[in-house]
Amino acid sequence: MQPVMVVVGTRPEGIKMMPVYGALKSAGVPVILCSTGQHDTLLDEVLALFSVKPDVSLSLMKPGQDLSYLTCAVLASMNQLYQSYKPSLVLVQGDTTTVMAAALAAFYQKIPIGHVEAGLRTGDIFSPYPEEANRCMVGTLAQYHFAPTAFSAAHLLAEGKKRETVFCVGNTVVDALRIIRKKMLDNELSVCSEILAAVEHARVNGLKKILVTAHRRESFPDGIKRILATVKKYAQQHSDVAFFYPYHPNPVVVQALAEIHLEKQHNIFLFPPVLYHELVFLLEAADCVMTDSGGIQEEAVSLGKRVLVLREISERMEGVWEGYASIVGTVEDAMIQALDDAFKDTNKQIKSGNFVYGDGFSASRIATIVQQIGMQCEGTGGVST
Repeated sequence: MQPVMVVVGTRPEGIKMMPVYGALKSAGVPVILCSTGQHDTLLDEVLALFSVKPDVSLSLMKPGQDLSYLTCAVLASMNQLYQSYKPSLVLVQGDTTTVMAAALAAFYQKIPIGHVEAGLRTGDIFSPYPEEANRCMVGTLAQYHFAPTAFSAAHLLAEGKKRETVFCVGNTVVDALRIIRKKMLDNELSVCSEILAAVEHARVNGLKKILVTAHRRESFPDGIKRILATVKKYAQQHSDVAFFYPYHPNPVVVQALAEIHLEKQHNIFLFPPVLYHELVFLLEAADCVMTDSGGIQEEAVSLGKRVLVLREISERMEGVWEGYASIVGTVEDAMIQALDDAFKDTNKQIKSGNFVYGDGFSASRIATIVQQIGMQCEGTGGVST
């Protein structure tokens, strides 16, 4: 079997693909890990967390990069890489520019593509932007679709994908949560003192703990300002809450912070970009999560947290249907009402360790399927597409 190439470019891809990479290695599948470096330092931190070094690092990130530059750079670089390594299968995850361009380069060379976290759809190619368009394009190019839920698998089948190419395996982010939580329980990872102190302050003073993450392009620039202004207003009006906000380094977010001045509010705790295990620590500590992130919706729900989704539409509706998440948007009144509602019914049971998005062993299922694909290819002398 020729090697399988696993391609990652951003921190979320790294988080969700490291369990897959590890499962392939454990299964004895020859595998090459390629990092495009779309998110340079953030991705490196995730790989280090899983004690992994990429076989190939393209380091394509540059200051002020835009989508056009990234698409061209990834496409050209991956084209050369595929010619050198001649992989039997390319595995990509999710919906980033790295994923779309790496899949397109593989398609041009007729290399089969496996898409992890396949089938997520909002039906609006501009929400989220550019992710919805990216994952739809990869879905068209891929031969194998690893869907995280039955709903995402149904999307793929409705689009005409062959049933034998669609596999409902769960989301590998739950695998990552399981692995990192064990490392933390085993004291292999430590959390920075500022985060520990903030959480302890909230605990000692009996404060309700709210984790905030906000960085989506479709929220720029006005949406992010409304989110931060509402957080500040709610913190001013409710001394019994504490907000934890690990802010994104995007210049639009940094500018919004400079305008809103959250740092002046005593019960809002700001952190520069945190390591993934520190984010997991904050998620576990939180009573409620406000986020416009896709992955954090899955992680928070998997940990049994109430989630307020700061978007108008979500491709991860399973959490909403199960009663964990609410679609809130970025209008001030709606956000304030949602925060009030989140703490009204404090006796409502929220089940931790639920299987809404997976049971934590999705990667091993993917590795088994990849092995079977490899055996089929050897038996037929080629790859069935």
